[in-house]
Order: sequence, then structure tokens, then C-alpha cells
Amino acid sequence: IFLAGIRRNNHHQRAMSSSTTMSLSNTNVDTAVDVNTNENEVASFLLSLPTTVSERIRNGDGGDAENNQFRVIMGNEAGDADSIVSALTLGYVTSQKMNASSSAAAAAAAPSTITSTTVVPIVSIPRADMALRRDVTLLLQFAGINTDNLLYVDDDIVTSHLLPSSSSGAAEAAGTKASITLVDHNRITSSLSHLSSMVTEIMDHHEDERVHETVTFDSGKRIIAFDKGHATVASTCTLVAERLFQMLSIGEEEEDATDVATAVTNKIDGSLGLLLLGVILLDSVNMLPAAGKGTPRDETAIRMLLAHTDWTFFEQSSSSSSSSLMDATTHNKIFPNTNDDANTIMLPDRTALFDILSGAKNDRQFWMELSVLDCLRMDYKKFLVANTNGGKQQSTTPSSPPLSIQSIGLSSVLIDMDSLLSKDNFMEDMETFLSTRDREDVGLFGILTVDFRDGKPNRELLLTGPNADVVDSFATYLVSHANTAFLEITERSSSATGCAGTVETTTEGKNGTSSSSSTMSSSVRVFRQGNGKGSRKQVAPLLLEHASSLSLSSHL
Repeated sequence: IFLAGIRRNNHHQRAMSSSTTMSLSNTNVDTAVDVNTNENEVASFLLSLPTTVSERIRNGDGGDAENNQFRVIMGNEAGDADSIVSALTLGYVTSQKMNASSSAAAAAAAPSTITSTTVVPIVSIPRADMALRRDVTLLLQFAGINTDNLLYVDDDIVTSHLLPSSSSGAAEAAGTKASITLVDHNRITSSLSHLSSMVTEIMDHHEDERVHETVTFDSGKRIIAFDKGHATVASTCTLVAERLFQMLSIGEEEEDATDVATAVTNKIDGSLGLLLLGVILLDSVNMLPAAGKGTPRDETAIRMLLAHTDWTFFEQSSSSSSSSLMDATTHNKIFPNTNDDANTIMLPDRTALFDILSGAKNDRQFWMELSVLDCLRMDYKKFLVANTNGGKQQSTTPSSPPLSIQSIGLSSVLIDMDSLLSKDNFMEDMETFLSTRDREDVGLFGILTVDFRDGKPNRELLLTGPNADVVDSFATYLVSHANTAFLEITERSSSATGCAGTVETTTEGKNGTSSSSSTMSSSVRVFRQGNGKGSRKQVAPLLLEHASSLSLSSHL
């Protein structure tokens, strides 16, 4: 579509010249942009990355690490749509801005100011797990992006060079120098904690964990949209869109899509606009008030994306879509005006787009068919607890077990609690999930289930852990503490949970109904959450707060 993701375009004009000019306000750069209406520049950028990274590492730019830099952009370990797409889109936007700056420096005969940096967005989950993200793969494919062409956190080139497994790993040996931008989280995952010093930028909407403090708010490199216990945007993609509009000097007064037909304006790459729009709609639940997710900033981003994206890209590609998950019928639902006359503004139907993506994400049949292990690993996050005495084990006696814990693991699962508990071998598989190397230090594990009824989220919570006293302490805190009252937590009285850590379930098998039970060495507590608007974004900080208080008490 175009090199820098923007073209100056009259919406009615179908025949375009081979080049145009754009201005990036933050860099005060005028740069020529080649236009090819048959090209998807976002897809081209992502497709070229593996080769570009490999060649730069192999060539090493003469072994000069200062001139062979990589800026890695990555989301959190859960790898939901926001984490993945915000990394990819911010990577593209950042790369285009840097290219414009380099072109300006070269034109000004100032080669010493040119920094040879390659921006590398990485999908923050293992490559094999991408197939489980049905909403993400659907959105990417509709945007013309092949998920096979992306770089993943477990790819050899990433683990060997960009994010080495130790601080003295292969990155320095290969003559590379990498920095890390965190999106959709503000504390690097524990498995990469040895790379903490490489974090130079944060763009997030979760409570600030106050790590990587050399990345400051004053520098403009620490953007955390969270205030007074609430996120001020539903999606990190809203923050990416805001940065993009700032670069283009597009203000809120220009957000009305009806003005596009008569104005010559900066237009955003169709694929870029669709990716950002789709995720913001998902995370804000299409701005439904009952969900309590969307904010005014999200709605502004949605309207501006609708108004300033070159949706004609999808007119050209509608008849040749090769996506196995996006047929012509679905395309026409999202773009109902595709076949209208040239004087009609083609805009996506935001409700249709949300319904299709949400349907892929929340499909009950899909979740019911998943194994327990897949359900738990699909959207899992690990949180490190502050004030744990450096992670050292407290001295204890049999009569006085420690209550302090080092970390909390939380899995979000998109089916109701009873359906999850009724899965075959639930308890055994949960124990297997928690016994893996990167989770063996988890002192409290929680499962947050959510299903939607009449458009409203119904939430429940399961807590378990190796120490029953720890689990009981958190249970009491959630039910009775003033800080948690807004969640409206009540313990369930259900046959799905038994005594002394036993979970008894009844499952329907091929040959009828059978009953099974499994006993953990600790207790399992299950709760209903009356406030359906309280997601992991609100629950996790509360659990961490209580964990820190337990840790502090243990040190006294």
C-alpha cells in the first residue's frame, strides 16, 4: 500500500500517482513515499524481518555493535490479541518513523547522526501456541499477514541473539546490541529478568509495578495508562493509535468519518488500521457500557481509525481473499458497502467486526474441546511479589509454616467455572501445569473464568497452592477486606468443590455419566465475583498487595 503507512489521498480518487509526500510532525521530516496500491506494507515489513535480522547478525556490520542495534518490541507472556498486535503495529510505526529520520539525516549530509537500528516486533508466545489464538490469527489473516512469517519468542534466532537465555549470552558475542520495548506489561517476564537492564521503553495499561525505574515518565518512554486503580484505556493498541495520530498531527477535531469524502487527508495503511481497530473493539467489548471496559480515549481512537484509514485496500482484496477463516460472506458483513458506488464511503461495520472476532475468541465449543492444560496455558501470567527477601526461603518450624510467597500465577479462561471443573482429569492436569519448571515457584495459583450472559460478564475465581494456610489467607482477604469489597467476592457453595482440597466433578462421557475426584495436598477455594467488570487487571494488584503484606509480616 505504501512505505510509511500513510498516503495523502482523496477518498474518491481511485487512480493515484506513483509517489506522494508526507510529513511526520514529530521529526519535521518531509520524505518521498512510493505508492503501490497492490502492496501491503505492514505485511511486507513483517515478512522481511527474519531475513533482515539474520543478515545483520551474520554480517555484523563489521562487528561494530554500536552500528548493529536491534530494538525488540514484545508483549506479555500471556500473548493475547493486545500483546501480539500492539507489538507488531508499534514495531511497524516505529520503524517507519526511524526510516524517515534516517532519510532526513542522509539528505542533510549528516551520516554521523544515522543510527543503524532494526526494529524487531516479536510474538511473545511459543510458535506452536499461535494456533490457539483464533481471534488473533483471524484478524491477522484478514489484514493479509501470514502468521508463519512472524518472529516468535522461542525461535532460535530470538533465543540465541535477540533475547539470549543468559546475560552473557550470544547477543554480545555476535556483535549485536539490543534494547527492549515492553508493551501490554511493565515488568519483563521472570524468565527474561536477566535482561532487565535492556528495557528502555514501556507502553502499557496495567498498574505500574515500579520496575525498570531508569525508564522514566519524564522521558516520554514510560507510558502507563493506569490511574487510581483503573486502566485509562482498555487496550495498548489505543496507545499505539494515539502515538500514530500524534506523528501525523491528526487531532480529535478531525475524527468524524463523514468529513473524509471531501478532504485530502493523511490515510493510514488499511491493514494497520484494521489491526488496531479490531483489538480496541475486542478489549473495550465494543464500548458496551455493561462491560465497563471502554474509556473515552478508546472511543476517540476507534472513531479516528474509522475516519483516517484507507479502507479501499479491502475493496481491492475482497475478491481474492485466501484466508481459510475469512470467507466472502464474512468479509461482506464487515464491509457492507464494498459493492456500492464510488461516492459511498466504505467503512467497516464495527459491531460486525467485533462480533466476528469475539465469536472466534469466546467460542464455547472451542473452549470445551480444549484440554485442561491448553485452557490454563492459553492466557497465563506470572506475577512476582515484592518484599520477598530476595526470594530466600524463610526459616520455619512444622508448627509455623511460612505465609510469604515469591510469585502468583493467574490463568484467564473463557468458559464458566463448572464447565472447566468438569473436564476430564482437571485436578491432575492442573497439578501437571503447575509442576513445570517455570511455575514450580508459584505460591498461589488462580483461575479466573468468565463467560458472557446477555452481554454481561459472569466471573468466578479458583485459588489453590502448595500451602493451605496461604490459600486460606487469600480467601479471607478476598471475602472480607475493605480493599476487595468492590469485587463483591463470595465463596461458592457448590458440589463442584469438596472439603480438604478435594474437587469432585460429574462429567458426561460417551458411555454416560461418571464421577471422579482428586485430592491435592492443599485446599482449593472457589468464589463468585458479583462485579463482572473486575478483570485480572484489577484482581492481580489486590492479590499482590496481600502477598506483599504477608511477606512483610514474615520478616518481622
